[in-house]
Amino acid sequence: MKIKKIISCFLALILLIGAVGCTAASPQQSDSQQQESQPQKPPAIEAAQKTLVIYFSATGSTKAVAETIAETLEADIDEIIPEQPYTSEDLNWRDETSRVNAEHEDADFRPAIAGDIKDLSAYDTIFIGYPIWWGEAPNIVWNFVESYDFSGKTMIPFCTSSSSGLGSSGETLAALAPDAEWLEGQRFPSNASAEDVVNWVKGLELNP
Repeated sequence: MKIKKIISCFLALILLIGAVGCTAASPQQSDSQQQESQPQKPPAIEAAQKTLVIYFSATGSTKAVAETIAETLEADIDEIIPEQPYTSEDLNWRDETSRVNAEHEDADFRPAIAGDIKDLSAYDTIFIGYPIWWGEAPNIVWNFVESYDFSGKTMIPFCTSSSSGLGSSGETLAALAPDAEWLEGQRFPSNASAEDVVNWVKGLELNP
């Protein structure tokens, strides 16, 4: 009887050790399985700079360039629309009584802008496009630049013309928003090719 009792105790001890061993291993196995089931978090990615292309276009030439820039950079785009649209008679600079001549003669005149422009606070870099009139940006573009806060933003002017160059338009606009960083502008012919525009944009080496 003593021998049976000893054997029974021995077997019970073996079973107890085995149960304790299984219990100790279970949490480790569960933790490992839990780690494998959890999705891995992607590394933090720095937010890309946001770019806006904004333009005033009287005949469509500047609009075409603006759209190519926006497409190349995958940037947002917006238009400066005059409250009173320009007619072909308005744009006849050969007529001394035309609207564009009257506005050119009055440097203080600011044509009204229709609607609202996008929230500019969301953008780091802003391209601003316009046709060249008498070596300058049109008065309505002056109105736009004077109406918003461009502090700390990178501003890049571009223009279109049939023959005139950029003139002093870039310097004039920079003087209206001195708290921005203005880069050198670029002039394109009225029939500018998309390739020329893309090459200029890529040459700026802006952050995506």
